[in-house]
Amino acid sequence: MDYNKLNMKKILFLLLISTAAFGQAGPPYNGSSRSINTTPQGDELGTIVRQVPQDIDRIGFTKVLSNSVDSDWGTIVSGIGAGQDVDQTGGNLVITTGTTARSETIIRSTEGWQGGIRLRARSTLSSRIINTNFFIELVDVIGDGLAYTISSATVIVVTFPSGHGFTAENVGQSMYLGLFSGTGTFLSGRYPIASVSGDNITFTVSGFAAGTGTCSAFGWNYYQLHYTGTTATNANFDTQRNGWATGATNATINTTASPGHLAIITGNDLIATFADQLVASATTIQQTVRANRNENIPDDKNLRLQIRIANGSTAPASSITWTIGLISVSHYANTDVAIQDVKAQGLVALPVEILRSTTNAVTVSSGTLTTVSTLSNTTQLTPGTAAANLAKGEDNVAASADVGVYTLGVHRAGPTLTSQNAAGDYSEFAVDDGGAIWMRRRPLTYSRLTADGQVKATAGHLQTITISPTGTVTAGVITIYDSATETGTVIFSCSLPVTTFTPFTVTLDVAALTAIYVGYDATVANVQVTTTFR
Repeated sequence: MDYNKLNMKKILFLLLISTAAFGQAGPPYNGSSRSINTTPQGDELGTIVRQVPQDIDRIGFTKVLSNSVDSDWGTIVSGIGAGQDVDQTGGNLVITTGTTARSETIIRSTEGWQGGIRLRARSTLSSRIINTNFFIELVDVIGDGLAYTISSATVIVVTFPSGHGFTAENVGQSMYLGLFSGTGTFLSGRYPIASVSGDNITFTVSGFAAGTGTCSAFGWNYYQLHYTGTTATNANFDTQRNGWATGATNATINTTASPGHLAIITGNDLIATFADQLVASATTIQQTVRANRNENIPDDKNLRLQIRIANGSTAPASSITWTIGLISVSHYANTDVAIQDVKAQGLVALPVEILRSTTNAVTVSSGTLTTVSTLSNTTQLTPGTAAANLAKGEDNVAASADVGVYTLGVHRAGPTLTSQNAAGDYSEFAVDDGGAIWMRRRPLTYSRLTADGQVKATAGHLQTITISPTGTVTAGVITIYDSATETGTVIFSCSLPVTTFTPFTVTLDVAALTAIYVGYDATVANVQVTTTFR
């Protein structure tokens, strides 16, 4: 033993005690007795506290290893499952499932964590098919290589290590049994305790067949992320404490296809959350919360990281490759913080009142701003279109009590074009002294013909037709066509008498959909046709 180092530690300890004592020297101003195990009140002196720093364990795969993992952080429990493979290559942990039914591989950390934790793991799966299961989890471990006896399709008895602490009071609680090696039919899974007799724990199972051998028991407590099924954008999340769980949430996530997603599991202050984000770089915050748990949070248990693959009772159709680029576990001490008598729980934001002016940008990703006195220098503001929102979508159906913006006109002595400059400009609408909107008819164009001719080559509006004699009239028919030639749809037709007639005007006020054309038949003569149109 290095006595010099031991003595130095004692000296430092005494110095720390002395410093604390000096910090508390003298009675408080109010004359009351000192107390350092309660919250300081009024003018009492407080105790200097140093925040416990965050401990981040970065689990890397930098070493190139075949059929193994870096012993600096973990080990493969009881060997690699039949037909499966585990390698460290290219800075990644690469695991393949093989196609053997019921095959299972567990990789477990040598270190454990307790308290506030944050687990981050980047995963890519080559494909997603049935009968394959991929787990990233923090679990407690009861034991490995435990003897089992399967007596029927629904009963398995596992012998736990002595001092395990389970009694009849634990009946109904569940944990995982896996890594089976021996005879009989079995399947890794979460099973409830049926009875406890000394070190022999009986579990209720399904579809087993008689046999004996060894297995592992783990996950009486856990945080668990489980990739299963055929959908690349789904994952199951759950937590369990002392054998009780809420039941997995099938969460929608970013795709596990290349380049994969980054999963983040946080256990903090009796709340657990599962979030994820894409791996690709971005200029904005990408993390999205996918699920959470408000009970059965095992933050008071010592848990170890476990990476696990387990094939189903039916052989997978093909072998799947699971590439894990990084895993880290952050361990930190929870510190209670309250602002304005509000204490944050999990992801619930604390209310913050801005007392002084600031030029810093403020972003509200969700929620409601109840009062905004001044909103300036705003380049984009997108209103909602629901009944209670100011904006309304084009062609939406109106309903009673819909909220909108009151539109005001400008009082003008007469209609004017001074408020707009060019076609396509925005413009006000003008009202007279009685509040009525000023309106005027757009000017019309005219055409005068004495023989067949095109009035307008494109669609337009035909307002009037005036027909008058220019001399001795030869009887015939005048026809107006909705066409560019003397064919097609007839808008108007008129038979003229012999010799003469009184000029007349016909108001049509109709739309011509194609063009406007005036047609004279072969006999009509000394007649003019004037049209007004636009």
